[in-house]
Amino acid sequence: MKKSNRTAGLPSLQTLQALDAAARHGSYTAAAAELGLTHGAISHRIRELEQRAGLPLFERQGRLMRPTRDAMALLAVARQALLLLEGAFPAERNARAGRLVIGVHPALATRWLVPRLGGFIVRRPEATLEVRSTAELGDFLATGVDIAIRYGGGRWPDVQAEYLAGEQLFPVCAPEYAARLALHEPADLARCTLLRHAWQPWLPWLQAAGLTLAEPHSGLLVSDSSMLISAAEAGEGVALAKARYAESALAEGRLRRLFELSVEDVHGYYAIWPTGRQPDVLASAFLVWLHQQFDTSRHPDGAAPCPH
Repeated sequence: MKKSNRTAGLPSLQTLQALDAAARHGSYTAAAAELGLTHGAISHRIRELEQRAGLPLFERQGRLMRPTRDAMALLAVARQALLLLEGAFPAERNARAGRLVIGVHPALATRWLVPRLGGFIVRRPEATLEVRSTAELGDFLATGVDIAIRYGGGRWPDVQAEYLAGEQLFPVCAPEYAARLALHEPADLARCTLLRHAWQPWLPWLQAAGLTLAEPHSGLLVSDSSMLISAAEAGEGVALAKARYAESALAEGRLRRLFELSVEDVHGYYAIWPTGRQPDVLASAFLVWLHQQFDTSRHPDGAAPCPH
């Protein structure tokens, strides 16, 4: 994020709280209601931050105010500062010592989230984390779930949704499969078995590669990204993989990325929680940590692509 040339003092605590609330709600009006301020007061505080940063921090998308990338970078720092201040008081220290229930899809839990959770537990050793994995979309915020991670378009009924990151898609396969079929360029996929995901079509990548291959309509079809990766690891064919799901298999040599071309998926990752319930101190700390984890794996390209 660019630094402002202005030399004014640091933003006030109320201004940082306004940024946090506006980002969580996607609405200046809802942020004002939470903080007991007017819509104009929230708008004024956001403009103050934008002037200091020299950058826009929110952009309107339909009826929502979405934080920009620069806002998310500033928000991560602001939330850390707010959490440090809250933790300085005994009542808040007691509130942190709680239980956090996280709802997540099994594939994301296995392939990405769970291997990282140790880092959060080190930060909050007094807390208890429970991961509830479900593939049913309606169960992500079942009774008792404090916060969930969901992949999609960001618009779901009765939830607050905070954008975390997008996703890159590219072909992967077992190294032995790539060697046996001599896969050196995208056109070589014509003689491959293209593994299929029920919700992840091949066509956008094929078109970006300039290929006339049609969307595959036969062969293995799965509805879980982890199963898709496992099938590719077993040498069953080539999978169009989400980068974050494939990163450990790429790093360990169980998969090889084919070609340099990747496409941005139309969907993304969001943290969600029920409308009307704000994240407590522990959940807010988890949100800060979650943003950091997605930022550090923003370009998980893994191993180099097959040589040409």
